[in-house]
Amino acid sequence: MIDPFTQKYGRWGALMVIPAAISEVFWCAAILGALGSTLHVILHVDDDISIIISAIISLCYTLFGGLVSVAYTDVIQIFFIVIGLFLALPFAMTHPAVANIYEAKLDDGVTPAWYGSVAPHEWGGWVDYALLCLLGGIPWQCYFQRVLSAQTSTRAQLLSYGGAAIALVMTGPSVLFGAVARATDWSQTDYPCTPSGDTEKLVMPLTLQYLTPPAVAWFGLGAISAAVMSSTDSSLLSASSLIARNVYQKVFRPGCGEREVVMALWVIIVGNCALATTLAIQYKSIYELFVLCGDFTYVILFPQLLLVIYWSKANTYGSVFSFILTVILRLSVGDKYLGLPAAFSFGVVTASCPTVEDPDHMCEGALPYRTFIMLIGLVVHIIVSAATDLSFCMAGVDLRWDFLNCYQKMGSVIVMRNTREMDTPVKSLKPGF
Repeated sequence: MIDPFTQKYGRWGALMVIPAAISEVFWCAAILGALGSTLHVILHVDDDISIIISAIISLCYTLFGGLVSVAYTDVIQIFFIVIGLFLALPFAMTHPAVANIYEAKLDDGVTPAWYGSVAPHEWGGWVDYALLCLLGGIPWQCYFQRVLSAQTSTRAQLLSYGGAAIALVMTGPSVLFGAVARATDWSQTDYPCTPSGDTEKLVMPLTLQYLTPPAVAWFGLGAISAAVMSSTDSSLLSASSLIARNVYQKVFRPGCGEREVVMALWVIIVGNCALATTLAIQYKSIYELFVLCGDFTYVILFPQLLLVIYWSKANTYGSVFSFILTVILRLSVGDKYLGLPAAFSFGVVTASCPTVEDPDHMCEGALPYRTFIMLIGLVVHIIVSAATDLSFCMAGVDLRWDFLNCYQKMGSVIVMRNTREMDTPVKSLKPGF
């Protein structure tokens, strides 16, 4: 995924590895945390110990199996999820302790309670998270790793569209298990209290463990474990290959051999695994890690990827300036999950949310500040790139001021180096099936 940046921007393009690799490590930490919670319910092992064991297992077969192990575990993952979760769902929904999930209603008397509702002051955050998931999910190395490994363009397209359809179908059981947990009278089960607070992240494994027969529960919990293990090795391999290929080989050791790159890759995989394990132990909330992993790809990487592929005039000046500005802005608005204080704010949404004690109570919610920062970075990238292009190509500014070596003189005119638009992944593959 980073190749278009390094081909067009040179070594400066390797800057894009930073948000991409950080996001992959956060994602790896999130799924290690999910697996730790699952093993905690199944084997009653301490969370931290189960996370460390899971990380060691994933590390071993990622080091020795590489992309082959990733591919095979992905296939196993699909079978386990389809059979395990869909098999367990009817048992959970028909358990005596579970009420009809459509019986409880919201205040309107029509909408099922488990659908939930969005308060007026929360819409800014919901819009932000929706766009983060939709657009921030595009610039992921593990996705491009699979697409670019396809033999033909048709297979690459089928992989993309088919994967999206399968992911949509696979969310069904997870959502329904959440609705079942909400409708469950947990006092009628062997689990003494309703999951809340720190135990909310255990809802899926608890539902499988206490609302389904033992054999079905083990199969369903095995499905979660298989899915998580598969995602762990994918994230480790993609983040580490980004750093090894686009930073170590292209920036620090451009003349090194393949064996040296592989050795560097092994060292980086171990380092990333250790970092992800530490984050998984430190941040107990899987949701927090999930949000963090998509944050940097959406705010920083998405506008950069969009322009480097689809706009021929995008250059190193615009990319670097936009990158630095978006990083500064994103860190300046703060983050409660990372413990970063806010230096400034884009504003808040204020709406009435009356309570019994205070009928005039007002609530505040954040504006979609991630989207604002992403759009600012996109616009700044375009403005700076267009301004430098006009300065050197049209206004005739001397090339000695071209500090980043983006332009060259061809005859009597000045043109941009590598000015061609990068081929899209589909175009670069052979046509046919």
